[in-house]
Amino acid sequence: MALRVPAHGMPGAAPGCPPGDLFVVVRAAPDPRFERAGADLWRVETIPVPHAVLGGRLSVPTLEGSVEVTIPPGTQPGTVLRLAGKGLPSFGGGARGHLYLRVDVQIPSHPTERQHQLYEQLLATETVAAR
Repeated sequence: MALRVPAHGMPGAAPGCPPGDLFVVVRAAPDPRFERAGADLWRVETIPVPHAVLGGRLSVPTLEGSVEVTIPPGTQPGTVLRLAGKGLPSFGGGARGHLYLRVDVQIPSHPTERQHQLYEQLLATETVAAR
């Protein structure tokens, strides 16, 4: 982003010339925790299957520190949760942007024997309910 500050640059070459404009180039360093979209920030959070099904609480980093977020029961993969006002300040001093969390659900690739048994029991209840 380039900012122009009128009449705060170097004075003109001829005697008595007014100062020119000052141009300031601002570059923001990337933050590995977030992806930026204007004043809004995006983050992907991965939760285990039980938290997606039953709900839960999740600690999420923000620019001011961590906040607790409630994961609602029945959260689907790809669900987007909005943390209002937790993004970047808007240019010109307006309202702050938002922090958006895209929820990813971690499916166990190698479930333990106990997990396998529990998923089998869960599958059996779904089969009965589908009839």
